[in-house]
Amino acid sequence: MRVVVKPYSVFKDRLGDEVILEFNESKVVVKDILLRLRSLYDINSIGVKPIIIVGSSVVSEDYIIEGDLVEIYLVPPFSGG
Repeated sequence: MRVVVKPYSVFKDRLGDEVILEFNESKVVVKDILLRLRSLYDINSIGVKPIIIVGSSVVSEDYIIEGDLVEIYLVPPFSGG
């Protein structure tokens, strides 16, 4: 499985425009994607917990992603007023 991570804001500063991760499994838990990003790019040091979006839905770390090629979006917490 190929996961294309599209980061935004502070995550884009650390990761660049996109990161492509390869997994041997056909299903991947979001938590495993985040572990790999923490290992490769030290995203914990950014200081904010990422929100993960798959398709048009915000998903939890326990969400299972399936498919050959999947795009996910990594964004900081939303704020507004």
